[in-house]
Amino acid sequence: MVHLHQLRSVLVIGLAGLLAACGGLQPTTEPLSRADAQKLRDSLLQSNKYLVAAIAHPSGVVTTSSVGGLNLPTPVANLILASGLDPQAINCTASETPPRAQQQDLDNDKIPLQASYAVDCTVGDTRLKGGIVIKDKNDNDPRSGYTVNTDQYELTFNTGKFNESGIKLDLDVDVTWSNPDYAVRYNFNFEIYGSDGRFGTTYAYTATYVPDNAQTPFTAGTLNYDGSLDFRTATRLYRLSGKATALKFSNTCKETFVGGSWSLEDTRGNKLLVVYNACNNVTVTYNGEAL
Repeated sequence: MVHLHQLRSVLVIGLAGLLAACGGLQPTTEPLSRADAQKLRDSLLQSNKYLVAAIAHPSGVVTTSSVGGLNLPTPVANLILASGLDPQAINCTASETPPRAQQQDLDNDKIPLQASYAVDCTVGDTRLKGGIVIKDKNDNDPRSGYTVNTDQYELTFNTGKFNESGIKLDLDVDVTWSNPDYAVRYNFNFEIYGSDGRFGTTYAYTATYVPDNAQTPFTAGTLNYDGSLDFRTATRLYRLSGKATALKFSNTCKETFVGGSWSLEDTRGNKLLVVYNACNNVTVTYNGEAL
């Protein structure tokens, strides 16, 4: 789990994500500068935990009295805990709709046919607020997959103070069984804001996910995909081509992927390469030089 002081240090250097509604900038043909490559590196590493959080064993249910006393489906609980709040110190109000007793789960995979969760959690002057909706793709088939969508999901630091900063997340994930593997659709907007403005990333990818074990598909597996990624700074919008090769997921790691690589290339052929060596052990280079 990423510690709060690590996130705060990222905010100090001015990282932020992309507002989906933000307009005006056209994709640049200028090369990705080294300074912007550094910002992109940190933005990607900070957003990793939300990507891996959304792939979670549906049969698992996290029980915690800390998060409003709710027994949460694993993808929902993981997204909340990915914010880095100390589970032992969280003070939350939370609700679920419909109430647990009225939720349908015919295939007993611990994913309800449809349920929404609203949370408002604090630890000191740090606040997490937002909603998460989860749906079973086919409530008669435990292999079918599910969707998870966030709604006005925001984590703020120094809440209400002159130096307030934070992150906003708009994440839609669609996990669909495609015998014998899965297709995982990410629609992702990640924003970090602070005194230096708002910067960040947005993309939509469909990945092929191959489980290590078909009987426990979301315990571990491998993803491959390619597509484009938009990275916005205060003055530029970079449209980068991206390719993920053998990204290894394991539910034992809550922070990063544990293997494989992700390369991003600008219109001039400059390449940022992210290599996952192990859990929370990541090497990033820009044109072959370490960042």
